[in-house]
Amino acid sequence: MSTITAPPPRTLPIEGGHNLRDLGGYRTQDGRQLKWRTLYRAGALYGLPENSRAALRGLGIRAICDLRTPDERAQNPMEWHEGLGIHYYGGVTLNSGAQLEQTLSGGTAPRDRMRARMLSIYASLPFEQAASYRHLFALLAAGTVPLLFNCAAGKDRTGLAAALLLTALGVARETVLEDYLLSNEWAARLRVMMASRHPRREATFASPEALAPVLTADAGYLALSFQAIEQNCGGLEAYLAAHLATGPAELAQIRAHLLE
Repeated sequence: MSTITAPPPRTLPIEGGHNLRDLGGYRTQDGRQLKWRTLYRAGALYGLPENSRAALRGLGIRAICDLRTPDERAQNPMEWHEGLGIHYYGGVTLNSGAQLEQTLSGGTAPRDRMRARMLSIYASLPFEQAASYRHLFALLAAGTVPLLFNCAAGKDRTGLAAALLLTALGVARETVLEDYLLSNEWAARLRVMMASRHPRREATFASPEALAPVLTADAGYLALSFQAIEQNCGGLEAYLAAHLATGPAELAQIRAHLLE
């Protein structure tokens, strides 16, 4: 009598591991699926207790793509991987529109204006982050896995990177969107984290209605990024080739390393 093995948990129950998820198990439209324990997405993983650091080390991660700006990394350095010989890449973009602190630096505004800020960010994000995404795709083409990619909240820069990758692999758009929107399960915790890091701006975080467009994932944001890619490049394949140095040969390599 055969037994059915349950898939591993998508969200990794690691204390302090904000928005840490396994991208395994997603099916492509040609019937394959992403390998489990091969590709992870997350927010910044810093200030972790030793049991969490040990759990992360146990994942066998070979590369980290940290999409945060140099200032973000300096303020909250990830150190759990040090001494393990893990390839660590830090984003080269000096100022990112997706820095939540930067988005909120002017204080809150009415909800529609806050959402307009986010829409503007997502329209430019595929091009603002192209250098970092190019490095991420190159590591995957080289088979440097298991790999973790992250930003500060694991929602915007990381969310778009995951969406681009899943789409390039042939995952259905509805599934890509479902993965992107999973970040909303962490929205309440993200608000608490932001408030604790900026205690002098208590009034800013006292308005959940105004903050919602900034702290949540929105299907309209992701759609705008893909629309910008279509308008500027003529489609995803052209964007990948022109901006991420990822053509058919590189995509075939990525699929070979990530799919089964």
